[in-house]
Amino acid sequence: MSESSNKQIKLLHNLPEELVLRASSFLPIQSLSQNRVVSKLFRHTEIRSLDLDFSGIFSVRRSQLEAINIIQNVFNKHEGSEINRFVLCLKDIGVEEAVASWIKICIAKKIQELVLDFSKTKDIMETAIDFSAIETLQALHLRWCKFEIPDNSPQGLKLLKTLLLMRTEVTKEMIDAVFRNCIHLESLELIQCSMHGLLSILANNHKKFKSLAVSYMPNLMDIVSYAPTLECFKFDGYVMNVIFSRTDALKEANLQYNRNRRNYDSSNMVVANMKHYTKVYVLATTNIFLEAFTKRYVGGGRLEKRSTFKLENLREFKIFFKAPTVCTLFDIAEFLKECPQLEHVVIDIQNFTFAPRLEFWETHHKEEIKKNNYLLKSLTEVKIIGYKGHWHELDILEFFVKNAPSLVKLELVMPKNAKTKAHAPDYARINFIKSIFPGIKVKEV
Repeated sequence: MSESSNKQIKLLHNLPEELVLRASSFLPIQSLSQNRVVSKLFRHTEIRSLDLDFSGIFSVRRSQLEAINIIQNVFNKHEGSEINRFVLCLKDIGVEEAVASWIKICIAKKIQELVLDFSKTKDIMETAIDFSAIETLQALHLRWCKFEIPDNSPQGLKLLKTLLLMRTEVTKEMIDAVFRNCIHLESLELIQCSMHGLLSILANNHKKFKSLAVSYMPNLMDIVSYAPTLECFKFDGYVMNVIFSRTDALKEANLQYNRNRRNYDSSNMVVANMKHYTKVYVLATTNIFLEAFTKRYVGGGRLEKRSTFKLENLREFKIFFKAPTVCTLFDIAEFLKECPQLEHVVIDIQNFTFAPRLEFWETHHKEEIKKNNYLLKSLTEVKIIGYKGHWHELDILEFFVKNAPSLVKLELVMPKNAKTKAHAPDYARINFIKSIFPGIKVKEV
C-alpha cells in the first residue's frame, strides 16, 4: 500500500479477481465504502471489515437518519466473523436501541476497541449495554455515555488496556473495581466526570499502568496515586492536592492549571505538589504554576522567593500564558536556570497579552535580569507562539538569543492578523535581534 497508485493497480491486475475481492472485503469500512462507490469491481464486495470507524460519517452533509441507515446497512451486510474496532459519533440521542443492537453484534464478533462519542448531543446517552461485562475489550472510550459496574464487580474487562470516561458519574468504589479487575490497564483518562472527594489510584500491583489523566473535575479534593509504574500524569483544572506514593518512573507531567473562580491563592498547594515532579523529563503547564515560584519584592530592596526546586532531568518545557498574571521574563528566566539539561522551550502567548505598563519589570525585574547569570548551556530550540507586537515579547526573544550559546533554532510565530490584534510588529527590533542570531524564523499562521 506504500507504492504509488499506478503500481498498486498493476499489482491488482496480476491477482485473480476473486482474491482481490476477498482481500478488499477486509478493508476498513471507510476505504471499502469508497471503493464500492468508485469502482464497479468492488460495488458488490462483501463486508468483512475489522475496522468499523464511522467518526467521519458527518463530514458529508447528511441527516442523522441518513447516517443511521448507512450504519445499519453495514451491520446488516457484515459477513465477517470478527470486528476489532467500532467508532461511533452521533449528533442527537433517541437512537439508543439501534446503538445497543450494533454493540451487541460487535460483542458477538469479539470487539477489541469500542469508541462511543455523543458529546455533540449535549445529552448523556444511556444504553442497555453492560460495558463492564464485555470480555474481549482492550480499549473503551465513552464520551457522554453512561458507564456503570453492577455491584462494583465487573464480569469482563480482564483484557482492558485503555479506559476513557467523559461526563459520567464515577465513584471511588468503581475506580477501585477497575484496578482490581483490569490487571493489564495501561491508561486511565477521566474528563468532566462527576466525582466528589478523593480519587485514589490503587495500582500497587500493576506492572503496565503508565498514564493517568484527570480533566475538569472541580468537586475532587485530592488525588492519591499508588502507581509505581506511572510515567505520564496529565491534569487540567483548579489546583488541588496531589500525592504520589512513588515517582521513580514518572517522566512527563502536563499541569494545565486554571484560575479558581474564588480567586484564592493556590501557590502554596502548587509548591507542595512540586516535589513529585522534580525528576520529570517533560513538563507542560500554565503561568499559574510559574507564579508559585516567582520572587516577590518584600521591601528594603529585597526579592524573596517562596521555594526553589532543581529539575535536573528536564529536557522539554512548555508554558501557556493565561490572563491575568504578574509574571514577566524575569520569572521565566528564574525557573529556567533551575533546569540545567533543558533542550527545548515553547512559550505560548496566543491567548494572552502583557499589560501596557509592566511596573514590577521596570522597577525590579529588569535590573535583576542584568545582574544574574542565566547561561542556558543545553538549550537548542525555542518557539514563541502568539507574538502580537508587544515590546516585552521581544524582550523574551532577545533573552534567549543572548543566554543560550548552543541555540540552533528560534521560531517566532505570529497570527496573520497581528496588526489588528494589538500592535504592529516591531520589525526593526526583530532585525536587530536577527543580527545577533541570524537563525530566527518568523512565521505567520
